[in-house]
Amino acid sequence: MTPDEYWGRRLALEQRLHDGPALRIAALTLRLGLLGEKAHDLRPDIADLQDQLHLALQELRVIAGQIYPPLLREEGLGAALRELAAGLPGPVRVDAGDGRFDTAVEGVAFFTVREVLEGLRDATRTVDITVRRDDSGLVLDLANVDTGQVVAVRDRIEWLGGAVEIVGGAALPTLKVRIPCG
Repeated sequence: MTPDEYWGRRLALEQRLHDGPALRIAALTLRLGLLGEKAHDLRPDIADLQDQLHLALQELRVIAGQIYPPLLREEGLGAALRELAAGLPGPVRVDAGDGRFDTAVEGVAFFTVREVLEGLRDATRTVDITVRRDDSGLVLDLANVDTGQVVAVRDRIEWLGGAVEIVGGAALPTLKVRIPCG
């Protein structure tokens, strides 16, 4: 399976979760609300069912977001990385434009960054993420990160024909990722 096929399948699966069960649960929640208006003595039970459906919907959205984040699909890598950074306990600065890359490149880049950020041992150190396009494709710099995950990162990047290198000193290393794309 090619990287484009893999990421296309992930994107399609996320879309199926959103378009199928998630929309069905939302519609059921609304129907229960209307039923509650008709059957006053069942309101507490119906309200409980609505709460349970709402929780199931939230869980589906979390699962879908782990497969392929909706913001990544809708607005691209820059917006998805900014949202990811905002949800982290430590300081993360993201410098990324709104330009788009193909699905596989954006998916690999996003999940690479997420994996590196989740593996940080020092949550007080500011991580700088820079995304840009050059003549060969996407260039991603992750500054002030632990380089222990470089093997997993390298495998994912090389799958797309890219490369990863560690630059800078041991105290403040930078992972430089290059992914070819059109």
